[in-house]
Amino acid sequence: MPTETSTHATDATDTPASAGAAADEADPSTGTGDGGEVPVDGDGALRLLDVEGAPEGTFGELEPPSPPLIDAQGRVRLSFSRIDTYRKCPRKFRYAYIDRLPTEPGPHLSFGTSLHGALEAFYDRKLPDCPSKEDLLGFLYDAWDPTGFVGEPREEQLRFYRHAQDVLRRFHDRAAPSYRLPAATEAWFELPIAYEAVVVGSIDRVDVDDEGRFHVIDYKTNRKLKDRARVAGSLQLALYALACRHLYGALPATVSLDFVVPGVAVTVPLEDLDLEGARAAVLETAAAVRDEAFAPTPNPLCGWCDFRAACPAWEGEGPELLGPSVERLRRLRRSIVRDVRELRELEAGVDRLSGELDENP
Repeated sequence: MPTETSTHATDATDTPASAGAAADEADPSTGTGDGGEVPVDGDGALRLLDVEGAPEGTFGELEPPSPPLIDAQGRVRLSFSRIDTYRKCPRKFRYAYIDRLPTEPGPHLSFGTSLHGALEAFYDRKLPDCPSKEDLLGFLYDAWDPTGFVGEPREEQLRFYRHAQDVLRRFHDRAAPSYRLPAATEAWFELPIAYEAVVVGSIDRVDVDDEGRFHVIDYKTNRKLKDRARVAGSLQLALYALACRHLYGALPATVSLDFVVPGVAVTVPLEDLDLEGARAAVLETAAAVRDEAFAPTPNPLCGWCDFRAACPAWEGEGPELLGPSVERLRRLRRSIVRDVRELRELEAGVDRLSGELDENP
């Protein structure tokens, strides 16, 4: 089984926050240690090294051109998960997508990510032959995401990994007899809705039958099953149907939720979907985001919310938010300083080498 790794790729090289701050103060090359002016070249690029003191506009094209979630055309950039989050609790939406407060992944998220990765590899093939069950388990090994198990006992990760193997063995038994290559896996889309919003996401799988009709499939990796009526009422599937038309020029004949863990796929025809209702939900959410309507909405899921410690509607304790957020800021700043310094050193090296080659052709 893949070994555990840190949650962030830079964590292994980061020093603790206090040590990192001390190191920055001791290193005049960062431009933040002595309180003096940072050298500025013709286009102001060296000011990038003074991350905390950099004035607005220093980062040029890297500066956000608009408020969070607003694209260059002024449309609100949404996804199904963002819309779903807003409809459940606008304040949680703000914390997650406007304030961008960090959260730690958990075992169930890593489990789902890993299954999705294995199933993508299972169908993303050049040859039409069905991969073997052993191949599918190998795809799981390659796709395994350990980030949600940091700090957990190794036995817990092994338990989830073995469970994922069992799930995929059963999936193979179900899929192998009718296996055929799909039209696409993880089909990324950016679906404009009027001039107000754009919905982004990726469809897990798009099949095409012998008559050229499309069939949209989305994997669900939790234990909960939905009946046919709830699948037909799925906002996600309605948006994916619209995205299918945007990508391929035709609405799908059917949409399905494949509940991978219990091993049940629920399929409904296109006519059962509320496509106009889906458009209305997007526009309604986009308007609310523009109006900055982020009131908290207490609901039975509050006890599991990552942001409950900051929420004015929650009475009680919750995960620490300020400390991890500040530490994330420090990591990002140190990363920018390192990257810009490396960029400038490499630019200087390339210039020197170019000059030497010009002098000695």
